[in-house]
Amino acid sequence: MLEIPDVIVVKPGVNFRSAMHMSIQRVMIGLASVMAWFLASPAVSWAIELPAGPLANLKAEAFLKRESAQAELLAWARGHPELAMDELFRYSKVADDPEVRERCLAVLHELVNDEYQKEGEGFIGIRMLEEIANVPGDPNPRSVIRVIQVMPDTAAQQAGLQPNDLIAGLGDLVWREGGVTLLFGEKIRQFKPHAKVTLKVLRNGNLMDLEVTLGKRPLSADNPFLDPQQMDPAAAEKAAKDAYFRRWLERRKSPK
Repeated sequence: MLEIPDVIVVKPGVNFRSAMHMSIQRVMIGLASVMAWFLASPAVSWAIELPAGPLANLKAEAFLKRESAQAELLAWARGHPELAMDELFRYSKVADDPEVRERCLAVLHELVNDEYQKEGEGFIGIRMLEEIANVPGDPNPRSVIRVIQVMPDTAAQQAGLQPNDLIAGLGDLVWREGGVTLLFGEKIRQFKPHAKVTLKVLRNGNLMDLEVTLGKRPLSADNPFLDPQQMDPAAAEKAAKDAYFRRWLERRKSPK
């Protein structure tokens, strides 16, 4: 056991500062030894355990109870995803009950989806045109963006942006010259998914601030030659998430 002296005895002829230095040095060496044992000990585990209650209920007889347990496990896992991923992956392989394996894999899939959403570029989800307009409080005409379409299930729709709204600014940024739709689009793409931005929106003659939590730019947004009538954005996004999850699993299975 590491012993720290209550009293430091200085012998005659020994400098007090030197004695203090030697005592501190002994303590530090002792602490280093204890830490080395702690890290090397097989009894010490850095793994996190899945909560017993939801884990047991994943194989409950009642379907709704199994669904509730899976949702509870996901909510718990999102609190510490990196550690939870290891245990969920392990249970998806070694759990005796196939239902538990399947549901642990489903929770793991959701966590990896969360990781996927954090990568890439920001996306707001509108179709737009450039205009010149007078903005309250600004003596000079300003370049603005007219929203001509709000795409469903996008950041714009969730924030309450409406067709015919005029976007007169992004944060402190306003536009005086042309090319505003290109500048706006490039600026939005510089943000990460889930970033919050504030739009200056002119609606019915009133200027207001509208906070938008950006989504992730979908693959379809970068293919201008893709016919929207033949494209299913939700299916394309799901396919991209599934592909990301498969790559994640392959990396996890590969020897490090």
